[in-house]
Amino acid sequence: MTKGRPAEITLDHLHDIFDNLTDGVIVLDRNARLVMTNPTFCKLIGTTPEHCIGKETKELIAEGLYDRSIVYETIETGKEIAAIVRTGTGVELLSRSRIIHDGGGKVKFVVVTATPLSVLSNLRVEFERQHRLSDMYLRELEHLRKLLLVDEDYIFESREMKSLLDVVKRVAPLDFTVLITGESGVGKEILAKTIHNNSNRKNVFIPVSIPAIPDNLLESELFGYRGGAFTGSLRRGKIGLFEVAQGGTLFLDEVGDIPYPMQVKILRTIENGEITRVGCTKTMKLDVRIIAATNRDLQAMVKKGTFREDLFYRLNVVPIKIKPLRERQTDIEPLCHCFIRNINNRYGLNKYLSVHALYELKKYNWPGNVRELRNVLERLVTKSDENCISEEDIKSVISSSIEDIQALENDSRTLPVLKEYEAFEQSRILEALKEAGGNKSKAAELLGMTRTKLYRKLQSVSSG
Repeated sequence: MTKGRPAEITLDHLHDIFDNLTDGVIVLDRNARLVMTNPTFCKLIGTTPEHCIGKETKELIAEGLYDRSIVYETIETGKEIAAIVRTGTGVELLSRSRIIHDGGGKVKFVVVTATPLSVLSNLRVEFERQHRLSDMYLRELEHLRKLLLVDEDYIFESREMKSLLDVVKRVAPLDFTVLITGESGVGKEILAKTIHNNSNRKNVFIPVSIPAIPDNLLESELFGYRGGAFTGSLRRGKIGLFEVAQGGTLFLDEVGDIPYPMQVKILRTIENGEITRVGCTKTMKLDVRIIAATNRDLQAMVKKGTFREDLFYRLNVVPIKIKPLRERQTDIEPLCHCFIRNINNRYGLNKYLSVHALYELKKYNWPGNVRELRNVLERLVTKSDENCISEEDIKSVISSSIEDIQALENDSRTLPVLKEYEAFEQSRILEALKEAGGNKSKAAELLGMTRTKLYRKLQSVSSG
């Protein structure tokens, strides 16, 4: 059989399928005479196929096998009929009939199905049970969202994400180091902020993107330095990000990118709870919670010797893994509706996704996860001329998105420059905020930019 092609069904296969249907089925001719039945129907009325075939339905009624037939009414009216039929053994059936016409539009066959009411009743009970469980589950989700003050864009309906937030609820008040793992774009920083916001350290959350800081600047950025410690250093010295996070949370994003020589210094800081600025001998006590994140396999890196085993265990006290979007497809639809609603509210639009468009979004693999989903939806809003976003719009934008990702991955010359510039800008902003004592208006003046631009930059630093 060729891959992708459906299997061919023979007449023997059809007989096997017919005989294994869970509902009772009979086929009658235009004279209400049985021409075919399956074992289920015969079992329901307490007889055999050999006894039924060839008999008219009124003969079977006369024998007491069941009390009424809807076949004659169906033939007479040409309509589908449904009614309750009682068998001679006392079983109540929901009986439904339908006509099959010949080429001239005349009655050729009547097909009747029979389902025990007890089966339907059990299905109804199970459906109601599942419905109650679903309602309870959704109420628990909403309660968790409100309790944990989850970011408004952190939408989910999957059980995996509910379990994850249950862990967050237990871990957040404790000062244990947390290691969040997951692919790029799954929302690791949002989860880190959720942990921080529900901890006892709500005053300061400092995100640090390790890849955005050049290796030769990483030590001075994290630990700070004494004035004149090295060529090009500030005369007055510089406070490090560990100190900036004092009393709060330091979020080390993409810890798998920490250079090996720096790993031992970070390990010592976590173990001793103190730091030493570059060029200093005096140590400083820290009161900082560490939340780390990575999209890399640190255990595999430990085996290869590119990541210290002792640092891995220090970071991995509470491991939390966020599954990729393709493994929690039930989250795609609510995320889409949330993002589209936010875009509509922001720009006064009335965009919405067609059923086929939503189906197309669910089929896609989402290598960029939630970040890519948001990006695609923003593109869709600008691309679609109509309020209804179509399946064709989805295919076009996703195709373009794939090309952009490939182009970015191939541009190995540009990325290091961008990372160094981002690190430089982040350093300038944090330095100005420190000098201004946290006053954003004053910090904007020091940087020579408007307050609006500073807010925009701060959002970029926080979401990077």
